[in-house]
Amino acid sequence: MSDIQGTSALKQGERFTIAQRNAWPGDERWELIGGVAYNMSPAPRVPHQRLTLQFAASLFNFLEGKPCQPFISPVDVYLPDASAENEETVVQPDVFVVCDSEKIKDDGIHGAPDFIVEVLSDSTAYKDLTIKKQAYERSGVQEYWIINPDTGSIFISLLDQGRFLPMTEILRGNRATSTVLDGFTFTLR
Repeated sequence: MSDIQGTSALKQGERFTIAQRNAWPGDERWELIGGVAYNMSPAPRVPHQRLTLQFAASLFNFLEGKPCQPFISPVDVYLPDASAENEETVVQPDVFVVCDSEKIKDDGIHGAPDFIVEVLSDSTAYKDLTIKKQAYERSGVQEYWIINPDTGSIFISLLDQGRFLPMTEILRGNRATSTVLDGFTFTLR
């Protein structure tokens, strides 16, 4: 994965607040990580969306009748920053699960989801693998999956004592098993 480059910051070195970001035109999608704005354009390609839908459907069926709730992008997730350096972080993960209903508000999710999945695309891969992973770790996301649709690999990071353990790679055709969502498995074919 070392050749993955894509990311699209709005303005390098400039910081924004959530209030500023929320005032930008509604037809534009932006994530704010540590005050840096990242454009969510261009729209994801068909393989990305197909895989996202497949995963979300599997997760939805698994969670039916359980207290945890699945969501798909675009839903704003306002993340706390345990480092307290800058609390200006709002992201839109591809797929995620929230088990604490108190975090679910009309304008989005306020607090770290329990489980997040990002499906890599050319324009967001670098951000998903580094910047967002660090933000998810700082905010206390318990389990983070990164799916590479090109290789068919699923990379799983689990939070342990406030830090993500080294990623475990699950190859195409093998079953990935969630630790946080007991009993949930997914096989990328």
